[in-house]
Amino acid sequence: MKPNPPSGLLPFLSISFVGAWLAMVPLWLDGLRRTSAAQGTPPLAAACMILMMLVPALTAFGLTARRHGLRGAARILGLARATPWRHELRSVAVALTIPLGLTAAGLAVAALAGRYSPAHLPGPATIAPLVLRALVSLPLYFGEELGWQGYLLPRLLHHGRTRGLLIGGAIWGAWHVPMTALGGSYPGHSVLLGIPVAVVTAMLLGTVIATVRLSTGSVWAAVAAHVSLNEFALPLTREVSDRVVDPLFAGPLSISTWPITALAVLGAWLVHRRRGTAAAAPEPSGSHGRAS
Repeated sequence: MKPNPPSGLLPFLSISFVGAWLAMVPLWLDGLRRTSAAQGTPPLAAACMILMMLVPALTAFGLTARRHGLRGAARILGLARATPWRHELRSVAVALTIPLGLTAAGLAVAALAGRYSPAHLPGPATIAPLVLRALVSLPLYFGEELGWQGYLLPRLLHHGRTRGLLIGGAIWGAWHVPMTALGGSYPGHSVLLGIPVAVVTAMLLGTVIATVRLSTGSVWAAVAAHVSLNEFALPLTREVSDRVVDPLFAGPLSISTWPITALAVLGAWLVHRRRGTAAAAPEPSGSHGRAS
């Protein structure tokens, strides 16, 4: 018989989803909708997205601190460092490169399909503002990942590693629906297309980010992967092209990147399975100094 799932899952999901919809209410009332990838983000939309991104962490921290105190919450949610600084920084550096690598491979697929046209490589004048914006936005990504990777993920592992990661990715995609329905991820496309594509994309990318979290034991690397995705991979996709990029067909959230990300997920699963098999294998009879 399976043990009962960890407590706190339903309150976390309920508050996180209701909070996400409430954060987007001003945009729904204002009638805002992105209809083109060339359309910028107005201040009201930016403010609503900031509130939405903070909801999961505030919910997770509140629920955890109520039982374990502030220090206990920081430790349990993975905010406290689980490894020495040298290892932590190395993990963060590797995590930053993963979305960029997946995006580059996906853009190659999109270019071969005639959906993307790279024009030039990004220079320092392009990279420097992105780095500055990423540093300023860093608390917002903790706002998501403390919730998803610090609180939700350990509870979903009750269903098994593979199933838990996929369920977590689907939840992440569904949580974005209030923003996706307003054309947030795929402007100019039908909601009936955008929402399913967003959920599949979130399942794949969310699995990658969760794997980073499990591999390092800390939420810091997961935050780095998320920052790399939103603050570097997405804008660089636009910056190096000589035309308006449709995010449905080119970029880290596009269907062109699906096969690349799926291969990465499969590779991570195979590595995990091989390690599990090796750990469970019996020792050879000669290991105790006895002849067979």
